[in-house]
Amino acid sequence: MILLSATGRWVLAEPAKVQPSDLDIQVDFSKPAGVLKPLHGVNGGPRAVGRHSGDMVTLHKEAGFPIVRLHDCNWPHPDVVDIPTIFPLFHLDADDPKNYQFAKTDAYIKPIIENGASILYRMGVSIEHKSPRFHVAPPEDFEKWSKICINILRHYNDGWADGFHYNIRHVEIWNEIESSLMWRGTDEQYFELYRTAVTAIKKYNPKIMVGGPVTSIPDGPVVRPFLKYCRDNKVPLDFFSWHSYSDTTMEPLLKRIKTARSLLDEYGFKKTESWCTEWKPIISGWKKIRWNKNTPRHTVRDAFAENRNHEAAAFAASALLQMQDASVDMAFYYCADDSPWSMFDMFGEPGRTYFAMKAFNQFLQAPNRVAVTGAPELNEIAVGAGLSEDGKMAMLLASNFRSEKQRLRIDLQHLPWEGKLKVSSWRIDENNEYAQEKVKGINPDNPILSLDLPAGTVLLVRLGVDGF
Repeated sequence: MILLSATGRWVLAEPAKVQPSDLDIQVDFSKPAGVLKPLHGVNGGPRAVGRHSGDMVTLHKEAGFPIVRLHDCNWPHPDVVDIPTIFPLFHLDADDPKNYQFAKTDAYIKPIIENGASILYRMGVSIEHKSPRFHVAPPEDFEKWSKICINILRHYNDGWADGFHYNIRHVEIWNEIESSLMWRGTDEQYFELYRTAVTAIKKYNPKIMVGGPVTSIPDGPVVRPFLKYCRDNKVPLDFFSWHSYSDTTMEPLLKRIKTARSLLDEYGFKKTESWCTEWKPIISGWKKIRWNKNTPRHTVRDAFAENRNHEAAAFAASALLQMQDASVDMAFYYCADDSPWSMFDMFGEPGRTYFAMKAFNQFLQAPNRVAVTGAPELNEIAVGAGLSEDGKMAMLLASNFRSEKQRLRIDLQHLPWEGKLKVSSWRIDENNEYAQEKVKGINPDNPILSLDLPAGTVLLVRLGVDGF
C-alpha cells in the first residue's frame, strides 16, 4: 500500500497486521436455563506420602469435588479399596471380621468423607499393566465374592467390624472387562457376576445405586449384550458406567455421551442414569506416554506433565460447560491423586487442570443458569453464566480450548441490578495458575464485558453490585 507521508512523500507502507476478530456473546439474565450440574467428580482421593508431599486434602476441599470414585487407588501399587487387599485370603470365612484388613482403606477414605464428598465404590480390582497379573481372573465363587462386597458396605455404612456410618450409596461392579489388564474371564461370566452382586446389594439395601459394565467405550462390544442380558433377566441397572479418553478434540466425549443415552433408551433403560466414570484429554497424544526401547529420557515424564497444563485445563473447563446440556448425569475426571495420570504431580503439586476444576467449583456458587448465545463450543470457545440463589451475584466461566479468536465481547442483557457493577476475574493460562486480575467496573448504561481469551485460557468472572 502506498501512502502520503507527513513530509509529502509517497512511501510504501507495511500491510496492516490481521488481528483476531472479536467474538460476540450474549448473556440474557431474564432467561433461566436450568441448574448447573456438579459434574467435576474425580477418580482417586487425596494422598500424602511423607513430608515431601503437598497438602492434597486441602486442595481437594477447595476444589469441592462432589464425588470420588474409588478405582486404581494408590496406583501403581494399590493396597487399598480392592477386594483382594481387604479380603486377601479368599478361602477364609467371609462372615468373620478378623479375615478383613480395613485399616489402610479406612485411612484412605476418611479425608474424602471429611471433605464432604460422596463415594462411588468400585468393587473389584485395579488395572495390572505388567505380567504376571494376580487379581484379574473372575472370582472363584460369585456368591461369596458378593457377600464380601456386602460386608465392605456394612463396614462403611453400618459400623460392622469397628466400622463407620458413611452412607455410601453408589457401587460399581468391576472395571473395563474388555481389557485383559483387568478381566480374564468371558463376557458371560461378568454378566453373571454383576447379576449376583447387584441382587445381593439390593437385598442388603435397595437404596444403593449399582452400575456396570464400566466399559472403556459406551458402544464397545460388551455393551449391547450386557444391556440385553439385564433387560431380559430383569437385572437392576441404576447407572450405566462408561469411559472416554480424547486425544486433541472434544468430539469423542460429546459423541459418546449421546451414544450412551441412545443405547440405554433403545434397550428400555430410560430411567437409568448415564455416568462417565473416567474422562480425560491426552494433550500429548497416546504415543508419548508409552515407553519403548527407543524412548528418549524424560519423554514420558514430560508428556504426562503436558496432560495437566493450560491446554488440558481449557479442555476440562470447556468439557464441564458443554456437558451441562448433554445427556450425562455424572462425570469423573481421571484422576486426582498422585499418579502420573493425575491433575497433581507425584509431590501433590496441582497442575493447571486442577485450577480449572477449582474455577468450576467457584462457578457453582451461581447455580441458576441463564441463557448464553454466540459461543461456538466444541473445540473453540465455551461460555456459561449463572445467578446465585439470592440473586445478588452472577458468575461467568469462559474457556478457549483451541479457537483463533482471542477477544470476547459479552453483552450482559437484562441485568437484575441497578448501579455500577463490581467485577472480579481469575485467569488460568500458560503463565497463570489461578491469578486474580483487576477489572474495571461496568457501566450499567452500556453493560459490555470485554475479555482477552487466547487459546489455552480459562477465565472465571464474578459480577455484582455494592455489598455482594
